[in-house]
Amino acid sequence: MLLSRINVPGFLRGNLDMRNLSAWTTLDGMTVLFSEDITPKWGWLKHASVARPDRYPSWDEILAVKEQLFGDIDCMMVLPKKADYVNVHENAFHIWQCPEGWGIQ
Repeated sequence: MLLSRINVPGFLRGNLDMRNLSAWTTLDGMTVLFSEDITPKWGWLKHASVARPDRYPSWDEILAVKEQLFGDIDCMMVLPKKADYVNVHENAFHIWQCPEGWGIQ
């Protein structure tokens, strides 16, 4: 999978809860936003939003993004309770770096 850098969407620029924000796309239209996001308990964690315009990203696409952007660190996909769910893009999944304090190893 080849990711090409694109401009970061305007509504995300200047967000103080994010740093090192970049945006990517594939030749077939999948988009990826990658950043470090501040969390109240665990500090800065890497985060990727993976979306397709016409369908959910496949497991192979999600795994390729994880390997290309996160490397060999533990990551997770969270399914929050309904009250905490945010749906900015209909076909997006999110990959988060696991906090080191969790001791997953």
